[in-house]
Amino acid sequence: MINKIKMLNDLTINKIAAGEVVEAPYSVIKELTENAIDANSTNITVEIKEGGQKLIRVSDNGDGIYEEDVEAAFMRHATSKIIDLEDLNTILTLGFRGEALASIASVSQIEITTKPRNQSYGIYLEIEGGVVINKKQVGCSNGTTITVKNLFFNTPARFKFMKSPQAEATKISELITRLALSQAKIGFKYINNNNIMFTTSGDGHLKEAILSILDKDLFKSLIPIHNQKEPIKLQGYIGQPTYARGNRNYEIVFVNGRYIKSKLVYKAIEDGYKEKLPINKFPVCIMNIEISPQLIDVNIHPMKTEIKFHNQQMVYDLIYNTIRNTLVENTTVPFFSLSNRDKKNHHNPVNMPFSPNLQENKSTYNTHNNNEFTNKTESNQLFFEGYREQIDNNIFINNDMSENVIINEDHIQTEVTQENFLSSLLYNHKVIGQLFNTYIIVEKDCSMILIDQHAAHERIVYNQMLQDFKNNKVVTQRLLTPKVLELSPEDFLLAMENVNKFNSLGFGIEVFGHNTIIIREVPLIMGTPRNFDFFIDILDDFKNEKNHESYFYEKIIRKSCREAIKAMDKLNLQEINALIKDLCKVQPPLTCPHGRPIVLALSKYEIEKNFKRVQ
Repeated sequence: MINKIKMLNDLTINKIAAGEVVEAPYSVIKELTENAIDANSTNITVEIKEGGQKLIRVSDNGDGIYEEDVEAAFMRHATSKIIDLEDLNTILTLGFRGEALASIASVSQIEITTKPRNQSYGIYLEIEGGVVINKKQVGCSNGTTITVKNLFFNTPARFKFMKSPQAEATKISELITRLALSQAKIGFKYINNNNIMFTTSGDGHLKEAILSILDKDLFKSLIPIHNQKEPIKLQGYIGQPTYARGNRNYEIVFVNGRYIKSKLVYKAIEDGYKEKLPINKFPVCIMNIEISPQLIDVNIHPMKTEIKFHNQQMVYDLIYNTIRNTLVENTTVPFFSLSNRDKKNHHNPVNMPFSPNLQENKSTYNTHNNNEFTNKTESNQLFFEGYREQIDNNIFINNDMSENVIINEDHIQTEVTQENFLSSLLYNHKVIGQLFNTYIIVEKDCSMILIDQHAAHERIVYNQMLQDFKNNKVVTQRLLTPKVLELSPEDFLLAMENVNKFNSLGFGIEVFGHNTIIIREVPLIMGTPRNFDFFIDILDDFKNEKNHESYFYEKIIRKSCREAIKAMDKLNLQEINALIKDLCKVQPPLTCPHGRPIVLALSKYEIEKNFKRVQ
């Protein structure tokens, strides 16, 4: 009888393993560069050609490999980093599985030159398809250089899954960027098709590495973060909310210097920015989490980018609270410039076609909690007379129009935190008027301030509801015509499960028959809801979102707040001042609950520069 079950030889085993370890050129570079980092290198050079498909070379000045260990390094499950299973509980090196070099060698042509510091000569080793074909002593500098050529030359089926050289190079660039940022104490040089893409100094300063690798605008927006709660230490940089991105690529996280991807960490970061960013925008965050290796598990996947935390809630809370508090203390009022506009996107107003006016359902601010808001039938004459008087008093005052005054912009346009801005706005402003019945124009401290009245009022109402909820002071109103909602069995059960949460927010909900509820009361601040679709939306969000209980509460308040906010309307001077007064009472951020900015500032210097009054 012929045996059907057979033992595979080592070469076949390595090729199979390579399918998991060596997915593409970027995974080869990841393994080789992490080995260079683990070898105590202070300088690492990564070079690729044709997206790594033609050539990959990683050079370092690290510890090197002794002659008797060079061949063993390319054997499967051979490693210098652990001895037994218990060592995994204390592992701090980036590599430890002993699979990478054997897997890479089995599907490529490799040359390695290596020399330890206390060995007088180096060793050159050449391997093709996992077989050593040349070994000799050579003269070389301390450290290791590994060159990988013709990746997947003996597994042509893999080429069908390879991306274009440009796409592979993009992925490699992203990887090298993160490895360089994770090791600011190591000098990196990255070369693509003989072009130096970036170099870092290796001086140990993360911010200098960021400046060398990423763009200057991002660098200017960074805020340092640092917090510690045993056994976790958090440090790095986060970006101002004004510098948001369209995806998570700039949420760069390291754990003990290892680049990782973690849904838990991403959620903590994004929750920390909640209400500060527009929808579908993501923050910039470059940070390292230092934690005892006994409290994490990195041995989940051969790529070692997935990680499990033993105490997820502690990690979430530290990241969330650190980012939230840092942003409150450091988020600045955004200044915009007239001179730095993108000319390609700047349209000549003469050539712009007229568009029909879009009318929005308008109503007064009758749900506003400030009594200074008056009936909309009141005349605006007082406001506009005051406005004309301001114009009359300021027109043609300066007779020295031809004189250029040189002003240092740094003395005019200084960064002001939102907290300080709000504390000084109430007693230090002059209302100029209203623009497009949407934006309030205010003069303050040599700057023109634009306030989005709709976003401002939305933030005020949102904060009011949130505060009332926390203090159990939600004021309700009884509906003249209660709303009966017939739900699906699933939605009905979900509503009943959370009926106490709805009631605590001011919704009077009762069972009204089979799979039917009746809503008799709603929060007073909502006014009279135009429809009750928001209730179904809340149930849908609760089904689809796996969030903390507090997020569910905030979701309800946010949707209720959306119902309460009134459309943009023409305001008189009293109403504007009342809105500003209430805005000064809110805590940052100066964004609506959906992340849109409330305030923009334009400095006097910027205005006068564009009128050619200053240089």
